[in-house]
Formats: sequence, structure tokens, C-alpha cells
Amino acid sequence: MHAQKIGALFTIFWLVYLALQVYLFCQARSCLRRRFGDAMLGRSLVYLTGVFFVVILLPLAWRAFFGVFAHQPYSPLARWLFAAATVWGVGSAGCALVLIAYNFVRRVIIFCSAGRGKQAVVPNLSRREFLQRSVRAAAAAPFIVSGYGVMVERRRFGVDYFDIAVNGLSSSLSQLSVVQLTDIHVGPFMPPDELGEYVEAINRLKPDLIALTGDFVTSSLTEVAPCAQTLGNLKARYGVFACIGNHDVYAHADDELARQFAEKGIKTLRNEGAAIQAGNTKVSMLGIEDLRWGSPDLSRALAGARRDPGEVKILLSHRPEIFPLAAREGVDLVLAGHYHGGQVRLGNDPQSLSVARLLTPYVEGLFRLPRPPERSVRDAKEATLFVSRGIGITGLPVRINCPPQIAHLTLKKA
Repeated sequence: MHAQKIGALFTIFWLVYLALQVYLFCQARSCLRRRFGDAMLGRSLVYLTGVFFVVILLPLAWRAFFGVFAHQPYSPLARWLFAAATVWGVGSAGCALVLIAYNFVRRVIIFCSAGRGKQAVVPNLSRREFLQRSVRAAAAAPFIVSGYGVMVERRRFGVDYFDIAVNGLSSSLSQLSVVQLTDIHVGPFMPPDELGEYVEAINRLKPDLIALTGDFVTSSLTEVAPCAQTLGNLKARYGVFACIGNHDVYAHADDELARQFAEKGIKTLRNEGAAIQAGNTKVSMLGIEDLRWGSPDLSRALAGARRDPGEVKILLSHRPEIFPLAAREGVDLVLAGHYHGGQVRLGNDPQSLSVARLLTPYVEGLFRLPRPPERSVRDAKEATLFVSRGIGITGLPVRINCPPQIAHLTLKKA
């Protein structure tokens, strides 16, 4: 059923997108005919415009219907072509919507004026010129925003710092630092050298623990080796831990990721727990498989943690929707990703509108729920969820108002 919904949304998206492209081409053709009439130059320009619309669509169509480029390594030319097609795709769709809105409003005004029996008046040329310039600027704005999102913001990562309050935290774990990296999506738009920049930035933070919360590859088994080799350079005082994401399952790469990660000293938690000695106390690290495409079993992971219990339970889950159940089961901190913070949103605020807001209440940031109090403790505790924006992209290689994120979390006594 979920696959059918995705297929239906995919079909609707492409039909709307193609309709906008046809509309924009018709607008361009009308403009050229007004400018050049039926002269040979005008006909040639219309023909070339049509060819351009078809050619610029090919990279997007190829990726949509045949997956991300099937052959690796990904050449710079292939990445450039798809980036250019993305800038055009997002920008042209926005431009078409602006023109549709302008033409609709203009026709409504003309219709209303005719209905009131108003006589034609001599147009104010300066006002008309100002309006035309405003419309041109509004139509060009989506291309500028799209270009920025593809060429600049997609690479403009930063380190965000968060304090995580934990009830009854001992002094040994106070100030324990956990760095989270998620949704890497090694592939056409996350080559190993770019991922290496994130690894270097994380190592400079000198974290106690590193949590990798899934979606390491985009679509291919061949992406596993460069991903594992690069992430193998991560360094943390008490270790690096990972869970599996949905793209890792799509690519049938989950088992190979776990194997190669183990060779690099990264522990993949698949419905299991691990006890980490930290000073004179312990931390329970738990991980489950993807909630939709894996076989998640939180009870099994908790059972593993109970065999060697830790003072704090930290759960790695690619998707954040496990949070209510995890809070009821006594987990202190859940780390998740999956939604990329929306990837494209209307404003800088994490609460800004994005497509992800229609899919989950846990798009980005910190969330808290009460935990059942322990028998020996009167005060109810709180569980915390942190959802990271991640660093990679899926679908279109664009981020707008949603830059890549390395999350640095510090445990503190509540």
C-alpha cells in the first residue's frame, strides 16, 4: 500500500511538472513570435527552444525512471549535467507558477473592468513598465533560489550544538559528547572526498561517542566501499556506532555495510544493544532497523541492553517515529534523521513549512516526552528525541533554507 501511494504521488508530481514545462514553452513561443513574427529567425528560435526543453528534461527523466546513474565512479560531467537540470527544473517550475498567477490576475482584472462597463483608458506607460519589470524579477527569482540551493547551500554545512538534559545523570556522564551524522547518501552528490570533509570536521570536535543513523548509500552496492572507507577515519573516545536506513535496504547494502563497518571498527546495531564503559559507569547504546523497510525490534534491543545495563540508554533509529514507544520503554535519548529537515522549506525556522511537515511531527530538532517513573524515583523523567537534518540529499540535489548539519550533543544533568 505504501509503495502504491509513493507511485501515485510520483505520477502526480511528473504530470504537474510536465504541465508546467509545456506552459512555460508556450509562453516562450508566444514571446518569440511577438518579437520576430513568422520570420525564419523566429521559427528557428522556437525550434531551438523546444529542443532545449526536451534536452534539459533528460537527466531528470533518466534518474526518475532508471535510478541514480547506474555506472560508477560518477564523472564530474554527469554530476554537472544533473545539477544544471535541477537548477532548471526547480527554477522553471517556480517561474511557470509566477507567470500563471500573473496572467490569471491580469485576466480577472480585465474581466471585472469589462463587467462594470468601464471604458478603456490610456495606459500609464511608466506603471506598465514597472509592472513588467516586477514580473520579470519574480519569474527570475526561482532560478536564483534554485541555483543557490544546488550550488551553495547543499555544501554549506555547519556544526550545531545542543544540550540534552537527563534526569539523575551522574557526574561521570555529565558533559559526555555525542556527535551525530545521518543521511549521508554517498553517490552522485556525496563523493568520498566531500564526505571526508565532514569526517575531518567531526574529528576536530573530539567527541566521546559518534552516532551514524542510517542512509549511508543512495542506490547501489558499489557505494558501500567508498562510504565505509571514508567513515573508517572517524575517531571517538568510546567508539562509533551505526544503525541501518531505508536507502541501505533499497540498495540491498545493509549486510555489506555492517560487514565493512565492522572491519573499520564501527559497530552496527541491528536490534541489539552494547554497553560502553565510560569512567566508572556505563552507557547503553541501542540500535534498531528501519521502521518501514527493515525488521525493527526494540524489545530485543532492550533485552540485550539489560544483560549489561548502563546508566543512560541511547537509541539509534533512522526514523524518529519510534520515539513514543521508546519513551514508554525507558529510553533516555533517541537519535534519528530520515527527513533531511524537509530539505526545501519556506523559512530558516525548523517549524517552517516543508513537504516533510505533511509526513511526520518529527521533522527536525529536539522533542521531549515523559517517561514512566522508576520505582525508586518519585519524579517522572523525560525522554528526548533529536532529529538531525543530515548532510546528504535525495530526489533533487538541492537544499533551501535547510543546510547540512553535524549535530554535537552534550549530556547534562537535569
